[in-house]
Amino acid sequence: MQVLQWTMTIPADKQPAFTKWFKEVGGPGLGGFGAIQHELYKMEREDKFVERIYFDNDFNIPDYFAQVKANPETWKLSRTYEGEFGATNIELKILKQA
Repeated sequence: MQVLQWTMTIPADKQPAFTKWFKEVGGPGLGGFGAIQHELYKMEREDKFVERIYFDNDFNIPDYFAQVKANPETWKLSRTYEGEFGATNIELKILKQA
């Protein structure tokens, strides 16, 4: 299994709307393109969120990014994190099952 993991800070006043948007729009829209599962976690007592997208071991991760960028609607969704919800301190890690 491979995992794309983003951590990000979302301002407190935008968190309820962000969580709702992720469940209804962002997660379903960005979770495809070869993904097995797409999920969001909120860190306790912090303004940080962790988003994870899971793929099979043989999936080519660069293909995911290429497919998202090639689809205008999905590319626009990916820009919503910063534009609409003020995400900052965004960090991406690629995890591989040990």
